[in-house]
Amino acid sequence: MSDGLDELNKLFTSKSPEDVLQFYNHFGNAEQLISWMKNRPTAPMKIYEHKGEKDIVVVIPTTDHNGKLANNCKEIFKGLQIIFVESSGPFFNYGRSCNFALKHALNYNPKWIILSNDDVYKIDEISNLVMELLKLTNKNYDTVFINSDPDNYHSGISYIIRYGFLDKVILPGINQFFKKRMRLRKKYKIIYGVSGLKTIKSRLRLLLSNKLVKFTNIGDFSIFSSDFVQKNGSKIFDEVFINSYEDVYLSIFLNKNKKSFKVAFNLGSHVSSSLGSSKSNALRNIASSVYFNYLFKSEYS
Repeated sequence: MSDGLDELNKLFTSKSPEDVLQFYNHFGNAEQLISWMKNRPTAPMKIYEHKGEKDIVVVIPTTDHNGKLANNCKEIFKGLQIIFVESSGPFFNYGRSCNFALKHALNYNPKWIILSNDDVYKIDEISNLVMELLKLTNKNYDTVFINSDPDNYHSGISYIIRYGFLDKVILPGINQFFKKRMRLRKKYKIIYGVSGLKTIKSRLRLLLSNKLVKFTNIGDFSIFSSDFVQKNGSKIFDEVFINSYEDVYLSIFLNKNKKSFKVAFNLGSHVSSSLGSSKSNALRNIASSVYFNYLFKSEYS
């Protein structure tokens, strides 16, 4: 790893918004930034397993397989084979961890593979979902959606939008942080974003933007057939994304493919319990937004 890359990553992963802003000063355009993203090192990843039935295997990325969140998942998915992929640190990459563990899950020859964040909580009994999934075996579905949680963090309706008046004028006009973020969007020619329906701000954004693609977002909980994982190898998620937008990009593909089904099952989500929510994190997500715009412009627009 070069000294330059190391120094840039320190700025990128800093808790200080000003450091993250300084990081973006090192890249003159989207191509330079994406090149840096593609060359980031891989964080260490380690598999830990909790034994159970293997027709349906559960994959869970986590920072601590013995922590409070992971132990809660052991109760939620009790009775099923659980694969924890433990990874953390400045080079943590959600998509890379998921791909690594999804590929490992194929060793058990399951019918379905559930991928869940560790910050979920129980509503319905997991046996209800197991029963529904086993009914769908050999039905040629790539993915199964569940009921959307109240906050729209899984299986919720989202839209790809072209940023409009709210993001270009209103928010930058009343808040310095949004002004700084808008400058980055202009610099890297970010014109597309994603918006759900969960807040007043997101609903206003949809009203004042051009809606381009409506889709069901897998979010923090998804279910894949083993055939789908087998066909796509270790590249279910695009690993260039850095802990943002990888679920959106995959969800658009899954919706476009139209080989999905929805079952009645409820699961709750604790928001941002693992990665957190902050101004510095919002600025970090700009990098993934740049990459998403690059892909969307070339493949979907």
